[in-house]
Parts: sequence; C-alpha cells; structure tokens
Amino acid sequence: MSMQSDIEILFVQTIEIYAKRYGLSGESAVDLFHKHQVFEKMLMQHEYLHQVDFEEVMEYVDKIMEEDSKELVVYHGSCWDFKEIDLSKSHNRRDFGKGFYTTILKSQSEEWAYRLSLREKKEKYFVYEFLFAESEALGVKRFDSLNQEWLEFIKENRSKGGLQHTYDFVIGPVADDRTMETVQLYIADILTAEEAVKRLKYNQPNNQISFHTERALKHLKFVGRESYE
Repeated sequence: MSMQSDIEILFVQTIEIYAKRYGLSGESAVDLFHKHQVFEKMLMQHEYLHQVDFEEVMEYVDKIMEEDSKELVVYHGSCWDFKEIDLSKSHNRRDFGKGFYTTILKSQSEEWAYRLSLREKKEKYFVYEFLFAESEALGVKRFDSLNQEWLEFIKENRSKGGLQHTYDFVIGPVADDRTMETVQLYIADILTAEEAVKRLKYNQPNNQISFHTERALKHLKFVGRESYE
C-alpha cells in the first residue's frame, strides 16, 4: 500500500470520528478538513502518525484546527470568588442552556455582578476577564437578532432545562429585563412567534457568549479580575 493510500484511509477515519465526536454532519466535517488542509498536513507527518495511537492522531487534527483561531476579550460578572470554571455548578434553565456565560460588554458584566450580589446579599462582586481563542474547530450557534429561531431556542432550554443542544458555545442576544416579558409570554403560548418577534424588533438587546463543554473552556484563558464593593 502506498503512503498516499495509507493516509487516505486514516484521513477518512479521522473525519468520521471527528464528525461524531463534535456533532457535525459528514459534509461539514469534510469541508472543515479541506479548509484547514488536514490531508496535506497528515501526508507530511505520515511517518509520525503511524507511530502513535489513533487518539494521538485525533489530537494532532485538533491542533491543526486550532491554529487559525481568533482571540476575543470576554467578561463574566459574579459575586463568587472562584479560580476554575465548573460547568456542573451552572444554573439550570438558562437562555442557551446550562453553561458558563460571558459578554463582550464589560459594563454589562458589571451590572450582572452587581444585581447578583444584591440577590445573594454579598458585600463584594467581581468582573472576570478572559481571552477567548475562537476556533472553527468548535461547534458554534450564532444568533444575530431577536428572531423566531432565537425564541424557540430559548424556549427549549428554559422549558426543559439542562442542555438542549450539542454546541460548544453560543453567541446571541440576552433575554433580559427589556425582552423577558415577551419571551415568557411566548414560552407560555400566550403570544405566537410572529407576535413575539414583532414586539421584540424595537429592542436593543445586550450580548452574551455561553460556553457549554469542557472542550470550549480550553479556549478560555484567564486574564484578570476586578473587585467591587
């Protein structure tokens, strides 16, 4: 068997496992592998890849995918002092499901932290800053507006609890004080989706980025923390 044929077989195997592991369609995985020239890079590392086990081959593929990452500063507001993010402690029935919630707006994170400190009767609150290395290797769902798809997504997660999707992270508007009444009326089937969207169209929503897997958290780097009283 030629080196090319050998790598072709390994290439197909990694695509199948990668798609299954990260909840991608076969077509999406193939497109992603081609975009990052995975086959060509595997061919160059043929000798190395056949000296390691398959899990190390998958780690090599993950590394390739993460090379073209984009960095984004995000903030998390809290009244709790913590050193590590624990997804198991996430609140249930959130907009985008159980997860670690951040925003690109520092002022918004301060407001969240302050409100939480009042509710929990804490004297201090904190704003954590992270650097998020966004990568196409992560499964993402993006919502650009307060539309029907966004409403249904929130309804699923808030009604059923837990995590009603397989995305690593989600970016979209917040169901906050300005929008929550409309969202709740939709969840209760008092408003139709069309009626709810019509009400929401004049709102200027805040932003949130939620992280739902340990895989996604590996792309978050702690930068610092500010304390407020």
